[in-house]
Order: sequence, then structure tokens, then C-alpha cells
Amino acid sequence: MSSAKRRVEQVSGHVQNPDRTPKIICSTREHSKGNTVATITFSNPARLNTASNQLQNELIEVCERLSKDESLRVVVLTGAPPLAAGKAPAFIGGADIQELSRLSSSDDARKYITQIHKTCLAIQNIPVPVIARVHGYALGAGLEIMAACDLRVATRASKFGMPEPKIGLPSVAEAALFPSMIGIGRTKRLVYLGEDILADEALSWGLIERVVGDEAELDTAVKEWVDRLVTMGPQILRVQKRLVTKWENSTLAEGIEAGVETLAEVYEDGGLIAKKMMAPLLKK
Repeated sequence: MSSAKRRVEQVSGHVQNPDRTPKIICSTREHSKGNTVATITFSNPARLNTASNQLQNELIEVCERLSKDESLRVVVLTGAPPLAAGKAPAFIGGADIQELSRLSSSDDARKYITQIHKTCLAIQNIPVPVIARVHGYALGAGLEIMAACDLRVATRASKFGMPEPKIGLPSVAEAALFPSMIGIGRTKRLVYLGEDILADEALSWGLIERVVGDEAELDTAVKEWVDRLVTMGPQILRVQKRLVTKWENSTLAEGIEAGVETLAEVYEDGGLIAKKMMAPLLKK
């Protein structure tokens, strides 16, 4: 393997040779002095990386732990590759249908779907940008988890869909994110028809932000985003993400007012970091 390719894989940090044991794998590395990048791998390759309750609990714990790391700058979320060549890859192939089949009451169903909501919320609550590295299927709960991330890049062969109607269930929980992302008409197409769409169409809808040809290009794209994000002010993306979250959950007037207060917050110390980063531009 060339040194260049090895550097790209290290940035993406995804698992190359998973085993059959379902688990959440988290790796962290120092990108540059004082700047940590984390990669979370959803590893259940024998079952298209389906989101069992066990894996959701593990993911929540990992997200909460990472959120306490002040050096954290970026998180990459991805799925483990298939166990054998020729098998279909998946980001997260959806909820665990075996667990769904065992639900027998309203209380069971409420508890189950609340867990998926908590999983998505744990991702959203990570204070730095989260990149979804998507190769293969992102279906049902997997698509909701992808939507909970901040930035999404996928290979052209990836497929996206909400198949719940095919098994007699509604799409719920973080499917509520879709109307603001892709519009109500496209949301209805996803949750009524239960059909899959390919990456180019997902890009045109606004469901993802970038499409690349293959997995090697995917790693390069992730590296480009990680490298760019790490060069931003060490705390500014935390401030910006907090503000964007307010924009998503407030009126226009409230969002503007929150922006005014956010800029004022940045200058509580006189704007030291901003002035330091502006200095080279002022010398030109």
C-alpha cells in the first residue's frame, strides 16, 4: 500500500477487516497539535450493519464520551465493510427487524423508537461537526442516523430509503428531519413509496452534500473535509454548530437574535482568536 493511500485511510479511520461480533468501534488520533479527530464505526457486517439496541446503547456511550473531549475537532461516522468480497456494503442497513418482530405492545414500541431517537440525539449533541461517510445502504433508522450528522458524503452506488411501509410500519422519529432537508414532497415519496434512491438523486434532493465514485475517492473526500475543518478556529465550529442548531429550532427572528448574541460571545475576550486568524490577511 502506498504511503499516500495509507495516510488517507488513517484520516478516515474506518475498520478494514471487521469480525462478526457486533460492536461500535471508536478510534481517535491527533490530527495536529491539540486537534483530535475521532472515527466511529458501526460494525455489524454480518447483518448489513443493522442498528440493534445493543449497538445503539454503545453508540450513545461513545458519543457522550467524545463530547467531553475539549480537543475534539471532527467526528467521522461510518459502517464496517462486508465480511467477504461481493457482499453488499452498508453504512447502516436499518433497524434490527428481529427486535422489531418481538415488539408486542404500545409500551414496547414506544421504548424501542425512543431508543432510536436517543441515538440520533446523541450524534446531534456532539459539539463538533460529524461527517457521515456512506458506502452502500443507508436505510430506515440508518438514514435517520445519517440525517442526524452534519455533513454527508457517499459513493455513487450507495442507496437511500425508508422501507418501513413494506413491513407494515410508519417512518417515525428522526424521519421528522426530512421535510426541512429535502422538502415535504420528497419526504412523502420516501415514506409513502418505500423506494430506494441512488446517490446522485440524493445529492440533487439535498439529502447528502457530495457524491464520489468509489471508496478510495470517499476516503479522499473525507480527508479533505477533515483537513479543512481542523484549520478553522479551535472553538469556532463548536460555537457555529450550537448556533446552527438554534436556527433549526427557532423562528427567523429568534435565529437572527441568537446570531447577534453569538458574535458578541466570541468577543468576550476581545476576539483574541479571531484577531490572530485575521492578522495574516491584514498584512497582504
